[in-house]
Amino acid sequence: ECISCAEDVEADENGYYEAAEVKEVCAELYDVSAKCETSNGFDNGMSSNSYYAQNDAANQVENEELVCDFISSLKSNTYSQDGEIVIGGSKVYTAGGTTTTGGQKFALTFFIIGTVGLAVYAAMLHSQLTKGGKADLSAQGGAMA
Repeated sequence: ECISCAEDVEADENGYYEAAEVKEVCAELYDVSAKCETSNGFDNGMSSNSYYAQNDAANQVENEELVCDFISSLKSNTYSQDGEIVIGGSKVYTAGGTTTTGGQKFALTFFIIGTVGLAVYAAMLHSQLTKGGKADLSAQGGAMA
């Protein structure tokens, strides 16, 4: 539900109304929000606007290029409004609607079984190499080089 950012204005004793002012919550929300002013006709973006220079908005001025890039990616449908990457250029975005294919299930099963098999084989080799303790070279019947 939307709320109005205009303060409620009452008539004075003469029946005149003052100009509506902006609610404090709306003004604070605007002040801390990300802005991309290059698309609004400012030549150098926010740095050319004296309001931002006077009101300690150095962080916003520094991040303006990133903000403009993000807004551009939203317009070109490469990101959703939730910040998720949209693949395939689909105009419709459904959150959490992905499933695994048969090939993906097969590959996952293959690699899990392969990893377990290699771990068992490594354990078997380790136990064979560590049995017996020392090497008895004289019992092998070989000649010295």
